[in-house]
Amino acid sequence: MIVLPLVAVACRSPQVQKQRHLERGNQYVAEHRDDFAVIEYATAVRIDPKFGEARLRLAETYEHMNNFRAAFPEYVRAADALPDNRDAQIKAIQILLVARRFDDAKARAAVLVSKNPKDLDAILLHANALASLKDPEGAIAEIEDALKIDPDNSRALVNLGAVQTSGGDSAKAEDSFKKAIALDPNSANAHLAYANFLWSAGRQPEAENQIKRVLADDPRHVLSNRMLGALYLASNRAAEAEQPLKVVAEASGAPAAKFQLAQYYLTIKRGNEATALLTQLAADPASAADAETMLASIDYAAGRHSEAHARLDKLIARSPKDARALSLKARWLAAEGDLDGALERANAAIAADAQSAEAHFVAAMVHDVRREPNEAIQSYTEVLRLNPRASAAQIRLSRLSLMTGNSNAALQYAQAAKQSAPSSEAAGVALVGSLMASGDLARADSELATLLREHANSADVQALNGALQLRHNNRAAAAAAYERALQFDPGNVEAISGVVGLDVRDKNYPSAIRRLDAALLKQPNQVDLLGLAAQVYTQAGQNDKAEDALRRAVTANPRFSNGYAMLAALYLKEQRLDEARREFEAMAKRDPRAAGPRTMVGMIMEAQGKRDDAKRWYEATVAEMNNVPVVANNLAYIYAEQGVNLDVALQLAKTAKQQMPDNPDVDDTLGWVYYKKDLATLGVRSLEDSLAKKPNDAVVLYHLGLTYAKLGDNDKARTALTQALSVNPQLDGAETARRTLAAVSQR
Repeated sequence: MIVLPLVAVACRSPQVQKQRHLERGNQYVAEHRDDFAVIEYATAVRIDPKFGEARLRLAETYEHMNNFRAAFPEYVRAADALPDNRDAQIKAIQILLVARRFDDAKARAAVLVSKNPKDLDAILLHANALASLKDPEGAIAEIEDALKIDPDNSRALVNLGAVQTSGGDSAKAEDSFKKAIALDPNSANAHLAYANFLWSAGRQPEAENQIKRVLADDPRHVLSNRMLGALYLASNRAAEAEQPLKVVAEASGAPAAKFQLAQYYLTIKRGNEATALLTQLAADPASAADAETMLASIDYAAGRHSEAHARLDKLIARSPKDARALSLKARWLAAEGDLDGALERANAAIAADAQSAEAHFVAAMVHDVRREPNEAIQSYTEVLRLNPRASAAQIRLSRLSLMTGNSNAALQYAQAAKQSAPSSEAAGVALVGSLMASGDLARADSELATLLREHANSADVQALNGALQLRHNNRAAAAAAYERALQFDPGNVEAISGVVGLDVRDKNYPSAIRRLDAALLKQPNQVDLLGLAAQVYTQAGQNDKAEDALRRAVTANPRFSNGYAMLAALYLKEQRLDEARREFEAMAKRDPRAAGPRTMVGMIMEAQGKRDDAKRWYEATVAEMNNVPVVANNLAYIYAEQGVNLDVALQLAKTAKQQMPDNPDVDDTLGWVYYKKDLATLGVRSLEDSLAKKPNDAVVLYHLGLTYAKLGDNDKARTALTQALSVNPQLDGAETARRTLAAVSQR
């Protein structure tokens, strides 16, 4: 009677229970019943979180099920629980490197190397961590030490080549890859590493040959087929990509490979095959979410928007942290004009998976459309951190860099995009545009000639040709190129702007207006066209049409800040400020969160000379709203003029600069605030940037002249102040300008 309860207690002891769950899990694995094995192993580690053996088996089972997101953290936890298990440590280090946790990987590898200085795997992993932490010299030194231990080790030479590549020494890297292959001609890893190097260097045919060397020995080698398929797709050889992608899907059996094949079918417009494959994947709980997401995207692309949204919303309700589904929802909302909703979903996707390049890309795209260049640049840069070959992000960063006046960065991004996607038309266009901006017209001509051979019927390429011909002062060739672009795409904004610009140069306003009116009939809410039309209408004396165009522009995109400034200038010119102010006050009352109308009210108050009223209005606006760069700039300028709240003024001016980095008025405000704070050294660059964009602006010249005088640069001060008074002898501060001019002229 006493023995039986003791037996029952023993059976319920944690040590016995966790061991039984481990054994059951092992049995299920032997029976290929991984789902049941996971339950047993997970139960064992719940009983004892430091049960390293069960953690390791759980990680291995997750990996076997292709559930890498669940497997990776379990491998790291298993290594923590099994500090003396060398294989567990190696696996954890590999995973930490993939997860970009380089410091953690370096620390773990260093421990292994200290235990066994001849452990080649540990040495190479430590070197990889050093290289990833931007210490290529340290990494190379470690691998060279490893080669002293084993000079004929092909794998060490492959790692050396990879580190030398990241360090920028291409010649030595290629030599290392060739030596690795010579030591082990049958090493698939060596051939593929060399292929990757060749591909990155733009030597695709040679890369293809290296991949095919591996496939000659093993036609079903998964990684080689996957790499070959990707190379074919990147080289616009889509038809040839099908066979290697099918081999990957069949040989690996992994859902990821089947998804890649389905995406390929979608790319080449074979939707039925993609749908059939995705329907199979949707029946498996492990791949159902991704399959449903892709099926929803097929519905959306086919115009079945309500069905697509319903399918995706159902998935998000079931899995609210599905980053891919959230990213897709954000894309759709952005396409439908709901930019606030799109940004909210994109940020939710990033919160769900901070390592998702797709989520960061969608966020960047939304910021781009919202005319928030700094935020867009930051998000696109994060995309490249996660995927250095993301050519779409490189192309957009090139364009944004041009917009913000950084032509060097624009060229670097464009060149990287061209390297990542050598056959991409968009990459070629970005490269030519950045070369034009940097003044390298000879190379721009050469690159454009290639584009014209390969994409002669592209409206974008022809419009770019027109712009380049204008840089060469070849008006006839420019006009012909723009007209050819419009034949291919009558709505191409760059081409329309080009031909309209030529008409305006000739003072042929009737022709320019006819072109714009026709274009706006087809694209009535195209903001850039509306802004251009307003400028031309104003020059032609058609102020009513200019006002209408600007109203439509700011309605279509309330973040079109230049539109509000142009409206204010138009109302000021026509002396209709009271009428305009009442209208914008009513708009602001109807929608208190709309930045545009509130901005206009303050600007009109300033135009009416009611600066104190404007200041109070601006102060209330910045207190209630964040994204109001024009208001921030104007309030900062008022503070600077009045010599009050200069620390606040500086912060406001910096905020405006972040949100409108290429605006000359913002540069002027920032420089003027620095001057008022007795920080002329910091302000002079901003004022010079403003003058470069507005070379005959009397106010900017006045501010710059005073700044030069404070810095002791009398010659420049004299030149700037003389020009300021010549442009506008009655400008505010004219007396100060004359006194300062007299002072610097005597020195």
